[in-house]
Order: sequence, then structure tokens, then C-alpha cells
Amino acid sequence: MAPHPKPIAVLGAGAVGSILAASFAAAKEPVILVESSARRFEQVQQAGLRVSPRAASADRPATVVKPDILLASIEELRGYEPEALFICTKTWALKSVLPELRKVLPPETLVVSFQNGIGLEEEVQEFFPAERVARGIVNYAGNVSPETGEVTQAWFNPPNYLGPVVDAAAPRVERLAASLNRTPLATQAIPMVETKKRVFFKTILNSALNALCATSGITMRQAMSYCHTRNLAKMLIREGLSVAASVGYNYGENAKAICMRYLDEGGDHLPSMWSDLQRGAPTEIEHINGKIVKIGLMFKNVDVDANVFFTSMIITQEIKSGVRSPDDVPEYLKHF
Repeated sequence: MAPHPKPIAVLGAGAVGSILAASFAAAKEPVILVESSARRFEQVQQAGLRVSPRAASADRPATVVKPDILLASIEELRGYEPEALFICTKTWALKSVLPELRKVLPPETLVVSFQNGIGLEEEVQEFFPAERVARGIVNYAGNVSPETGEVTQAWFNPPNYLGPVVDAAAPRVERLAASLNRTPLATQAIPMVETKKRVFFKTILNSALNALCATSGITMRQAMSYCHTRNLAKMLIREGLSVAASVGYNYGENAKAICMRYLDEGGDHLPSMWSDLQRGAPTEIEHINGKIVKIGLMFKNVDVDANVFFTSMIITQEIKSGVRSPDDVPEYLKHF
């Protein structure tokens, strides 16, 4: 008899984490879900993970799964031996969760940053050796109903990607991708040399609409349908591709057109950055548009003015809500 597989742990039961955990459960993987929000924890505890596809119908009903183990804190992971742990929290939470994870995870667990933004794998490597670190490039989005806890997958532009930071982790990444490929959440394992390049490309895509929609209060579909906001998105894409080229990432002559087609697939919903601002919570701006600004300013004759504007606007909203101190403005916004 084959040994019982080690569980997959998912940290964070927001839309991304819930869809990922439900997909691993559908692939018959034992799942540990960690959710620190008391309200969200109670929703999952009582009703399980209820995930609806974008076009839910009688033929495509919502799926309901219960994680094998539901935990309310990282500390409760102590004693478990997950094969991999996927971090599906907001990027700003890494500063607090990584020290806690280092205390409780066994030395064999692969730690996967399944988040948006540039440089997250480097932050994870400050706490875990490179052979235990991987990155996910997430090409789906959704929202969680505050009342019912039901998760709706707003869109998915397959595949997602999983990439190791060093080659030693490649076989483990390939197994995880193969597991997800037994579900509708198509995922491709990519080699180490492609990981950071694809992370940068996805961040360029995020930079085009997240802050734009969050500051204007319009949906992604609306932003792509109005000529002036569509042109703003195109400007942000152009800046991001220029910064990428400066660090050696070339995505081909049709890169801008590919980006615009991707953005045209965005759903008629507001990005999570808008929800963060409405709740008075921190945003991920510094790992998205802010990171493009920071890197772009390292090079002469690279225009990042549109990214400077939207980064500044989001940070101003964070200051206004009180979640950020007026003195806590990134250095790259002080001297551009």
C-alpha cells in the first residue's frame, strides 16, 4: 500500500486561497487551511469552502468541500508535516507571518508564495533556504461574500504557473502542478530561469488596472471599455515593459498587445485593492506599481511617471485612512 500523502497547507482563506484549497481537495490531496480571521474561520467551519465558477448554472454548480484540517493560527500548524505551504495572504502580511512560519514548519516543507508582486520570493528566502522556496503566478481572481462566505471565481486566464527559486525544488513543484492539473485550475510548472521573468510580467499586468480601478472606483471591464482609462492602462503597460527590458526581460514584439488582450478578459468587478481601501486596510501597492517605480528609477531615461502617480495616490489614501503614517512614504517617491 502506498504511503498516505502529506497534506498541502494553505495560509489564507480569501478568494485566492479558498479556490486553491478547494482545487487541491478536488484533486484528492489532504488539505490544511489556516485562517486567522474569526469571521471567515467560522464561515468555513460551518459551511465549508463553497466555490462558484464565474458562470454558475445547473450544469456548473458551486462546489462545496471541507478542508481536512481547519486551523485558526499559524501556531496551530506546529506538529503537522505539510509537503508544501502556500502563502495566500496579502503581501504586506509577509513581515509578520514568515517569522511565525519558520518557528513551526518542519525542515522538509516547501514554502510557496502564491501572491502577486515582485520580490516576494526574496523575502521568503530571508527565513527559508532557497531549495525550500517557490513562487506562484496567479492568473485567476474572485471575491468572498461577506454575508455567506461563498467564493465566486470572477475570471481565470489559464494557466497559473509554479516555479522553483533553485533547480533543487523543481521535482516538488512539478508534482504540485500535476496535482492541480487534475482539476479545472490548470497550472504549469516552469523552470527556475523562467520564474522571476514570469513574476515580473504578471506584475506588469497587475499594475495596469489595480491602482487605476481602486482610485477611480470603476471595474476592470469598465476601465478597459472607456477610451481614456484604456489608454492609461496601455501607458502603465508600456512603462512596465520598459522597466522589464532594462533588467533584461524581453517578452517579444507583441508583448503590449498580449497584455491588452489579457486585460480585456478581466471581469466586471473591482480589484481587491479597492476593497482594501474601503476597509481601511493596507494595500499591496508597494509590491506592484511601487516596485516598478523603484526599479525603473535605477535606470536613466526610463519613464515611470504614470506608475509614480498611481502609487502616490494609493499611498495617499492609506495615509488618509490612518493605516499608514504620513512619515512612512517610500524613499523612491521622495526623490524622483
